Amino acid sequence: MVNEPAPRSLTRRAVYVATAFALLVVIAGFGLAASFTITQGPAINGGGEYHATNSIAWWTEASAGVAIVQTPVPVELSATAATPTVLGAAAASYTINAATANDVGQYWKFTEATTATANTEIEIAFTVSTGATPVVTTSIAYLETQAAAPGAALTFTLYYDLGSPAAGTITLNSVAELSQQCSAVGTCP
Repeated sequence: MVNEPAPRSLTRRAVYVATAFALLVVIAGFGLAASFTITQGPAINGGGEYHATNSIAWWTEASAGVAIVQTPVPVELSATAATPTVLGAAAASYTINAATANDVGQYWKFTEATTATANTEIEIAFTVSTGATPVVTTSIAYLETQAAAPGAALTFTLYYDLGSPAAGTITLNSVAELSQQCSAVGTCP
């Protein structure tokens, strides 16, 4: 016959404390969820004309989405074609507009391949539509590849600051990004 210890029973106090803690977690979750929302805006009519393009084979968009702007706030990309921001030798993050840590940001992740041409400038136009009554903002950023192609593919994250979650609601209708290679550093379309 094997002697097994008697099963331990929980005290009434432990049950009350565990129940109170679980209730607190649920209430806190509802409080956080109620304090901030991202909503989809109304349908937007648009039009335009498509022109055939070639992709930049060594600069590709890997993903896009919404996230919190990191701390410390990344360096803001140059808005001047004559002085583009030179990409770092390692994967890094940058901002497109003036950003604040812990704000909500639209992000784009771009992968620079090992076949990237050295000292090449790219002009990127970011168009963001926000608000229940849509407000469209276009920001132009300029970046330049390194003096030597990277030894491994690098992923760069670019943030567009949408605002503080303390605002309560951020309405994001649509985002668009257009990258084009400049003819020379400082000479962009």
